[in-house]
Amino acid sequence: MSSGVNSGNAAADTLGGREVRGGADSAIQPGTGTVRPLPLPAEHTLAVGLAAVFGVASDELVIERQRNPWASTFPSEFVHCRLPDGRRLELCCKYAADEDDGCYGHRGNAAYEAAVYGLLMGRGVAGVPRLHGTFAERSARRTWLVLERVPGVRIDDLADQASAMRAAAAWAGRLHAANPLTDASDAGVPLIRHTRGYYLGWIRRTIEFARPLHARYPWLRELGRHADALVEPLLDAPRVLIHGEYYPHNVLVHGDAVFSLDWQSAAFAAGELDLAALTERWPAEVAEACARAYRDARWPAGAPAWSDAVLEAARIHWLFRWLGDRPEWTLGERAEWRWQALERVAARLGLA
Repeated sequence: MSSGVNSGNAAADTLGGREVRGGADSAIQPGTGTVRPLPLPAEHTLAVGLAAVFGVASDELVIERQRNPWASTFPSEFVHCRLPDGRRLELCCKYAADEDDGCYGHRGNAAYEAAVYGLLMGRGVAGVPRLHGTFAERSARRTWLVLERVPGVRIDDLADQASAMRAAAAWAGRLHAANPLTDASDAGVPLIRHTRGYYLGWIRRTIEFARPLHARYPWLRELGRHADALVEPLLDAPRVLIHGEYYPHNVLVHGDAVFSLDWQSAAFAAGELDLAALTERWPAEVAEACARAYRDARWPAGAPAWSDAVLEAARIHWLFRWLGDRPEWTLGERAEWRWQALERVAARLGLA
């Protein structure tokens, strides 16, 4: 879902000859295909929108536009903007359609993401692009998010990926330790909550979409009968503010700084979901190092005994999350590794 605030290409099959890990198993990102693709706004429209955000006249702005080659679900671009008072701003403008399927309660629309950015800024969360404002382009039925263009390189584009992964894991651990919310109602916005019904829905849809594969995976329906036990650790764990799709393509690293992008899937849920997303399909030694960095940041005095079980439940959830999104993803060749991982889960339970 990366808007590409200096980020890399999340849709490519390989980067530098190495397979891209994490997220949807499709060249299209989650949500694409259900949202009308729209072009970038015309020059005059862009000037009018930015003028409204910054409270100036449109003819007083000096604008230079740069294509964002890494835009995915929604169009976005980089804009260098000079204001009448001489200030120069580097922006990333993201143009999000107001119509959105919500993906079974997994993400919000542009207004939701803007509200989350406002929450994060208001609570002083470091490592999040500043939201300068929004603009409703009514003729196109979309909302712009006018964001600070933050520096940094996507983890997949770095030479030293292992240390960047540890830094990203520690950032998530600090976010969850600080937990700027004591409850979802404390957010000031209707924050998405991951409930029992939410988790079970992905399992149910996976089994339904995989009907042509039931003979190949005879253990699947039996695994579904254990659904409550599979999700129970996530429901028992303390709930914190999570990013909701904390995959490496949504993280930029700049020196010692970590920036987390694209918050439309932010939710009130178990923090281990972010760690599981970040480390999905990485080598065991990298994933284990990230888990240590996360736990050291979140629990300096020592991780609680339940943390391993919650992390395992989170990893299982992400398997069902993407398999249960749409039938073409469930049945596609790129889902093969997820089915293999689920079969290992079934085997541990004595079902396969």
